[in-house]
Amino acid sequence: MRFRLTMELTPSSKNVLPLNYQYELSSWIYHILNNGDPVFSEWLHNQGFTDSNKHFRLFTFSNLIISNRHIRDDRLIIGSRRMQMILSVLPVETIKHFITGLFREQCFSLGDSITQISLLVSQVESLPETKISNCIDFICLSPIVISLKKEKDRYAQYLSPEHPDYGELLIKNLKEKWKAFTKDQFDFDESGAIFRLLSPVYKKGITIKAGKPDQTKIVGYLFTFHLEAPAELLRIGYYAGFGEKNSIGFGCGEVINKN
Repeated sequence: MRFRLTMELTPSSKNVLPLNYQYELSSWIYHILNNGDPVFSEWLHNQGFTDSNKHFRLFTFSNLIISNRHIRDDRLIIGSRRMQMILSVLPVETIKHFITGLFREQCFSLGDSITQISLLVSQVESLPETKISNCIDFICLSPIVISLKKEKDRYAQYLSPEHPDYGELLIKNLKEKWKAFTKDQFDFDESGAIFRLLSPVYKKGITIKAGKPDQTKIVGYLFTFHLEAPAELLRIGYYAGFGEKNSIGFGCGEVINKN
């Protein structure tokens, strides 16, 4: 299920936001879910859907969609009072009956210790279901993160979609999410998928928990791509997110063409 949240700057709000706001936005989403259903939120945060030692929360959200903005150093200068965000959740039946009411008319602050904005959620729309086929073009609404850690490496390597193994790793991640969600293996060899770039690739480095001792740097990429694989896996990607770290705002994609 997908929702479009329309938010407006409050009359007294500043208009400068740090570029690294995904983690704080994710924390706000958890906070709202906790207010509506503490048991569900605790399960979502601490366990989620599990496949072996991997945990998937199976939701994602887009970058803030702001019609008038520009970047100055590490800050986002906002020129419009209204902005939107797409919230996408896979387990439809679990949340669709209460999520619209939970988020509507919520007021919250977003930012860091240097600059913050104050937002009011003025509208929450439940979006129509999108029919997912096995051959679709997508555009990134937030960066997709795919990493690879070899046995000898100390840290994982964040891969560009131009890497030759990117498509197979993307499908492998979707299969892991499928297993976590359904408890069944998905019988499909990821080498049989077709992944093709349709646009230039834009690298996006995001700092999580910026300025804190446990801050980390995540690298994702924004691009448009063609993907051919079983429709069930593409549906997982569309609603739960492509790649890694979806619940902190990575891997949200939108359908731009059904082939």
